[in-house]
Amino acid sequence: MSEPKVHNAAFVIERVLNATRARVFAAYATLEAKSRWFKAPADCETIERTFEFRPGGVDRWHARWPTGVVTDFQAQYRDIVENERIVLVYDMWAGGQKLSVSIMTVELAPEGDKTRLIHTEQGSYFVGGEAAVRSRLEGTTWHVDNLAASFDPTLAVTGFDHEH
Repeated sequence: MSEPKVHNAAFVIERVLNATRARVFAAYATLEAKSRWFKAPADCETIERTFEFRPGGVDRWHARWPTGVVTDFQAQYRDIVENERIVLVYDMWAGGQKLSVSIMTVELAPEGDKTRLIHTEQGSYFVGGEAAVRSRLEGTTWHVDNLAASFDPTLAVTGFDHEH
């Protein structure tokens, strides 16, 4: 049996948010603010949570899901320009297996009194191929939609069926 191939893929999510660039940027800049929208779709136990929003700083969320699966999001911020962009690289683990390595770029552009958010991810997926990419896109879209709803409560965000 041959070793599985790495599946490389990219996706972009764009939203116009009902907030200024400064307010959107602030939603990423502290653990308290980020926790309002970057959260689990189900109750899970946090094993470790580290957050240092600065170039070279880390963002780690190590958690145990109701199914018993343990996930570990380990990121390092590489570039931060206030109110303009955030770039980080992250590894994603589940059940002790490394799933992927991704580079994520968030760009904030003024659009009148609102903000156009452009979220781009480029990843190398080691497990699950195209299905893993679809799952990551679904989960990331859910997070971005939670962020949008935090500025506009009329936007209803439904849950999604996500094991980990």
